[in-house]
This record gives sequence, C-alpha cells and structure tokens, in this order.
Amino acid sequence: MPIIDFTSPMMEIVALVLFLLCLFLGKNSKSNTPICIVLLCFLTILVGHTIEMTQTADTDVILKLVKCVTVDETFTFVSFLSFLWLDKIEIEEEKKQKSGNGKIKIEDKTIEDGLDLFWKKV
Repeated sequence: MPIIDFTSPMMEIVALVLFLLCLFLGKNSKSNTPICIVLLCFLTILVGHTIEMTQTADTDVILKLVKCVTVDETFTFVSFLSFLWLDKIEIEEEKKQKSGNGKIKIEDKTIEDGLDLFWKKV
C-alpha cells in the first residue's frame, strides 16, 4: 500500500492546492525556489513509488502504484514547466534590476531561457 496514495481524490486535491500555493508564492516573490522544492518532492515521491512497485507482488497494490506513478509523472512534468516559467520571470526581474549596471552574465542564469529552448525542441 503506497504511503502517499494519489488514487484517492482527496490526496490529489491536496497535492494540487499545495502545488498552486507554491506556484503563487514563486510568482509573487519572482523566485523559482518554491516550485523547485515541489519538483524535487514529486521526483522523490516518484522514486519511492517506483521502488515500492518493484518490491511488491500483490496485483491490486501494483495497479494502485501504477496509477500513483502516472499522477507523479504528471505533477513532475507540470512542475518542471512551472520551474522554467518562473526561471524566465526571475531572469527578466534580474535584467530590470541590472539594466543600469550593465549586461546580465550567462552564468547568472539557471537555464539559458529554458521555455524558449523547450518549445523549440517540441
């Protein structure tokens, strides 16, 4: 039986509300740190569910874990896109602050305009 059971609607709603709150916090503070923490949490949950799935033999539990892994992957993907979006907002904010001091350096960026890079590859 999974510890964090995403097959129950209540757990999905709680995860969605926490994700949206962290997204709101990151957007208002113009920082990608809160959503990065959420992304790492979902990745950890995904790894935990995968390990739990490989060590159980009960088919009912495996079916629940497959559904949990699917929800984990969805939240991980959405968190990654949100991280790229908030990273772009953070970079634009830094550009506004440094506009009088000179150009922004490439090493100051987390990702070289991650959203544009992502959509060009898609």
